[in-house]
Amino acid sequence: MPLRRRRRRIQPDPIPVGIFPADLVARHDLFRRLYLDPLTRLTPPRPWAPMTDAEWRALAPILAAMGCGMADRGRPMDCTPRARLDAIFHWATTKHGGGRAPWRILPAAFGKPDTVSRCWRRWARAGLWPRLLLAVALHPERLASLAHRICCAFRRAIRLCGGLHAIVLARRLGLFSALPAPSQFLPDPDLSEIYRPIFRRFAESFLARPWYPPRIVWRTLHSMHRMAGGRARITRWMEPA
Repeated sequence: MPLRRRRRRIQPDPIPVGIFPADLVARHDLFRRLYLDPLTRLTPPRPWAPMTDAEWRALAPILAAMGCGMADRGRPMDCTPRARLDAIFHWATTKHGGGRAPWRILPAAFGKPDTVSRCWRRWARAGLWPRLLLAVALHPERLASLAHRICCAFRRAIRLCGGLHAIVLARRLGLFSALPAPSQFLPDPDLSEIYRPIFRRFAESFLARPWYPPRIVWRTLHSMHRMAGGRARITRWMEPA
């Protein structure tokens, strides 16, 4: 029986100075950014209720400015914008079978589900939901009672509102309940910009002098890449309450 040759272990080289800045975590406050804020800055869920007169007065000027009081082709809506917005909020805040509720279970009192869904998509393409999310960030006290409903409507329309651009907007505003999944599972272009100099210095070190990095370096770079790039597939059960 032939003897198996033992692999010769290659001794890793020391890490060149300057690839990983010593103050990286503190300078960018990464622990708070990656772990604390996504957990502590979630909008408390509230049971759905029809908008009060005060809540509608806060939102009506925004809808008017965005041109969201009329249907397509100049035809008037078959109900008031307030009633249509209540219907959308009801659907957006409803969970069904552990995930998002389909339009078909919308109560008949709100009208035809297809009609409400067309209005929701039309308002998403008009930019209403990002505008309402920005209003929540600018006036947190005035719109506190509507914050949960607006975050739910925004994250349901996140693909229609620009996809990655909408994710970046919600994260920069600190409204993590508007994200379709926990923040660390989603792409983060801002975090990628923080990590980019490290990857560049790592590549430049090989051009200057080839070296054999320790395994911990590869693991660290891999984790940084995964954190900035997010998961390839986001399932609906990851969505916040």
